[in-house]
Amino acid sequence: MRGEAGEHIASNPPYGYIKDPQDKKKWIVDEEAAKVVQRIFNLCIAGKGPMQIAKTLTADRVLTVTAYHARQKGWAMPENLYRWNTNAVLRILERREYTGCTVNFKTYTKSLKFKKRMENPVENQRIFEDTQPAIIDKGQWERVQELRKNKRRPTKTGRTSIFSGLLYCADCGAKLYFCTCNTYKDDSQNHFVCSNYKSNTGSCKIHYIREQVLYRIVLETIRQTLSYVRMFRKDFKLEMLAQDEESRKAELAEKQKALSGAKKRMEDLDRIIQHIYEDNVLGKLSDSRYLKLSRQYEKEQAEIEQLAAVLEREIETQAGQVSNVNEFLKLVDKYLDIPELDAAILNELVSRIVVHSPVRENGRKQVQIDLYFTYVGQIRIPLKIGRESLNESEPA
Repeated sequence: MRGEAGEHIASNPPYGYIKDPQDKKKWIVDEEAAKVVQRIFNLCIAGKGPMQIAKTLTADRVLTVTAYHARQKGWAMPENLYRWNTNAVLRILERREYTGCTVNFKTYTKSLKFKKRMENPVENQRIFEDTQPAIIDKGQWERVQELRKNKRRPTKTGRTSIFSGLLYCADCGAKLYFCTCNTYKDDSQNHFVCSNYKSNTGSCKIHYIREQVLYRIVLETIRQTLSYVRMFRKDFKLEMLAQDEESRKAELAEKQKALSGAKKRMEDLDRIIQHIYEDNVLGKLSDSRYLKLSRQYEKEQAEIEQLAAVLEREIETQAGQVSNVNEFLKLVDKYLDIPELDAAILNELVSRIVVHSPVRENGRKQVQIDLYFTYVGQIRIPLKIGRESLNESEPA
């Protein structure tokens, strides 16, 4: 009952919060710990993985979560005061509560006899917004979750790229992999290639672009786009709100169609189960065959019920959504001047980069690059950007 009412079920608040002395049911921000939480999220946005973040905090002698709580409560201090581990960082990066919400029913038990806690799917959890002050912006938290899905692994040469995990093929949708070569002293030949292209033996055309060329195109595109948005801020906001509304309506209609289909299939299954039951009673269907079919249909019915419940929740949530244009405009104001790109700027501003196959125009190769900005997606402006002419002898 407490969980369904939106009260905190956890006995202790997560690192970064403390119980409100005036009301033990509420959480307030612990400023000292909250700064560490914000630093961890900022390091992730800057392209650092959990292990790198843990090493950074250890090197800077930041008290671990255990040591911090022990100091606050007067307990015996642990042996390793500053040795952060990867799991501790991961737990912080994954906690939705830092956005100011309460998340109940994260785990469940199958029965009173079976004591082991099982992880509850997100769709079965209960989330209550704005129950305590946020430490991390919702947009930043969601961006970090996306970055965690696209893990940046170094190549065999040990090199990495700030673009790794962001590039996708325009034709097949697969990721582009970062490739380097030890035979070159500089980075001029570092490049990306579609993961489904393998020297013309794969399932996709070549989608190849050198990192230096990509850097130049992306930086210029970001500069021109942000400049355009600042110049025509009001018109841009109205246009994006209209596009967002149209897109949400289309997506909502698609989900409602899927929900109607799921409900119709549920009705069909009810009739089918009734028919095979009658056939079994009349002797037209053997008991073994009846049991096999009924289990099969009941399993499908359970799966459809779960899908329908998810769709209903998504439709209900989506109907009340508002555009994220204001969040994007905050980033526009934040980055008034971008002399060069780094992982932090790129990860905050860009959610994905789509690379098209090179085409020849007037004897020259051209590559189209589509940038999708965080919160708002593609931005069409009346400037020729996202495309760069290249000499025929120079690959993209």
